[in-house]
Amino acid sequence: MGKNQGFSRRDFLKFGAVGAAGAAAAGFVGCTPAASGSTDAAAGNAGAASSADGVVNSSDAVLKLTDGMPKWSFMIPPEPIADDQITETIENDIIVVGGGMSGFTTAVSAAEQGAKVTLFSAASAPISRGGSNYAKNSKVMEELGIEPFDPVPFYYHEMRAASFAIDQQKWMRGYNESEEAMNWMIDIAQASGLQVIMERDNTFDLGPNYAHAFSTEGNSAMVSTGQQGAVEALEAKAKEYGVEIIYDTKAEQLLREDDGKGRVSGVVASKMDGSGYVKFVAKQAVVLATGDFSNDKEMLAAYCPMVLPLVGYEQNEIDYNTSFNLTGIYGGDGQKMGLWAGAAWQRAYPNAPMMQGAWGGSHEPCGFHMGLNVNMNTERYQREDISAPYSSNHLLSQPGNIAFGIWTANYPAAILEAGHEWYTFGMDYTLPPLTTDELVALWDAGVETKAYYKADTLDDLAKQLGLDAEKLKAVVKRYNELCDKGVDEDFYKNPDFLVKIDEAGPFYAAQNYAMFMTVMGGLRTSKDMQVCDENDEPIPGLFNVGAMVGDMYANTYNFAIPGNSYGINCLTFGYLLGRDLAAGKFA
Repeated sequence: MGKNQGFSRRDFLKFGAVGAAGAAAAGFVGCTPAASGSTDAAAGNAGAASSADGVVNSSDAVLKLTDGMPKWSFMIPPEPIADDQITETIENDIIVVGGGMSGFTTAVSAAEQGAKVTLFSAASAPISRGGSNYAKNSKVMEELGIEPFDPVPFYYHEMRAASFAIDQQKWMRGYNESEEAMNWMIDIAQASGLQVIMERDNTFDLGPNYAHAFSTEGNSAMVSTGQQGAVEALEAKAKEYGVEIIYDTKAEQLLREDDGKGRVSGVVASKMDGSGYVKFVAKQAVVLATGDFSNDKEMLAAYCPMVLPLVGYEQNEIDYNTSFNLTGIYGGDGQKMGLWAGAAWQRAYPNAPMMQGAWGGSHEPCGFHMGLNVNMNTERYQREDISAPYSSNHLLSQPGNIAFGIWTANYPAAILEAGHEWYTFGMDYTLPPLTTDELVALWDAGVETKAYYKADTLDDLAKQLGLDAEKLKAVVKRYNELCDKGVDEDFYKNPDFLVKIDEAGPFYAAQNYAMFMTVMGGLRTSKDMQVCDENDEPIPGLFNVGAMVGDMYANTYNFAIPGNSYGINCLTFGYLLGRDLAAGKFA
């Protein structure tokens, strides 16, 4: 799979700005990789050369720009696997590569309409993480009286937040079709014995403050971790519809006809036990649903370099059965195979990371602590009323990439009085918000488990946190002065969250830190999930769904639409693609 051996921090730093920030200029973004057998990653670029007046308008100028640039090893196609190494051939109409939410959704949707489908996966069983699933409306929302939100101001707000570097066609198709897809999934989940519960999310964003979640525990206080149950329900439905399911088999190379210029007609995969190779022949389509590329550190250096300090620079082994790993999940198997077959990378650069800033002391499920925050220099450094994913970006610029939220027991009552209810991560939508007494009990329990800090004096708190006691007392004094004024003259935070630190104590604190989860996107993708080349022409027979769909997110995956990736990229797009393939839309 073109895995880079021994890629280290030293190697990365040797690239410098040329290797990481310069990736776009090198032709690494939105372009096909080199033609088979070439080591020049930009050789396939077409376009422009320099004219007499200095205007760039030909390919000569592009080649000059890329001259001397590093060649990312993952872009260089491996030698084709010889036919004499293939021990088995499996043929079907549709071949789905990947056994997560998006792969199984596509397979079930197609098989339900009569298509013949084979799904194979490097994992040993269906696998999924998290649990939040967005849809604009559903039968469960209607039962609970939850009104669909108005997309008009919110979508504009979100597209601005993404610098309009996203594909609006995909966004709006996902929005418009999400209700049908969600109702389809609700029927499957409920028939398997799962409850579909609405998860409470942020209220300070313009968008929805709910997400669908799947639970086997009724009104659980942590409903946002049930995606594994959903994918297992899909696996059972796939078996019912006759989908051929093969595990412990890892995709290695795509097969493309006409010397790499025609239809993608199959996949060569290796058996995880080392017993040989399998050729999967697709009469109609190959669907890639292989997840992210966060565990390939060289790919991160090329497409999402800012997260490398959080995950490290050394290459790790990939566990295809992992449920969650903060230092990287998968190795971009599908993205690499697509590049080798002539696909273009998405246009948005860098790829959007999915991060969280730990939200200890926050009243929002994915919100930062919105009271006083100080960094390791014992300085207040930002307006705190932001989402946890946005806070992770800011934490990356702070000493040690950490900060501390500090509050006293008067904080929750003041927040509630200002009209902000208090919900913790994963709370069922139907449960009442937490009370002040419940919150204080929650914090004290957290102190016992060392999730929170507690001290009777600021001197003691500073000692526990490793801060300068005199500076901390000065910061608290200044913050309290701003609270008395009702105006944050330093950062102009929403006055609702200007709550004085009670100098009588006791004082609570939580360490907030940047936490990497995954990286979004990859191959350039049409609104119909067709994988496209550098000219935006669909590659016949090749599709992808799920986290690897290109140009859905830019800058940061910010959770403002809770469960957007599962609900749109995996469920809605997988459902639509399966239905379209079964109907012969791309024949």
